[in-house]
Amino acid sequence: MAVIALVLIAGLQYKLWFGEGSVQEVWQLRSQIDDKRVETQQRVERNRALFAEVNDLKSGLDAVEEIARTELGMVREGEVFFQLLKEDADTKAE
Repeated sequence: MAVIALVLIAGLQYKLWFGEGSVQEVWQLRSQIDDKRVETQQRVERNRALFAEVNDLKSGLDAVEEIARTELGMVREGEVFFQLLKEDADTKAE
């Protein structure tokens, strides 16, 4: 009787630690869930930023002007554009 009980306990312990739904598998799944939560939070923040940018673009020309200035280098009529260039070490030596 004791041998049968020992075999049953060993079988249950094996399933608990190494079988389907084991402790190790649960730890791995929890780790994957945590990774997905972080990824989801990053995407939510990115979506909020994009939504705010879309609303700015729809609501007025200030956002469009800012993008044109920063990304395209455009200037308003009547403004003077100055571009300062750094001297290269090769140019100084000559």
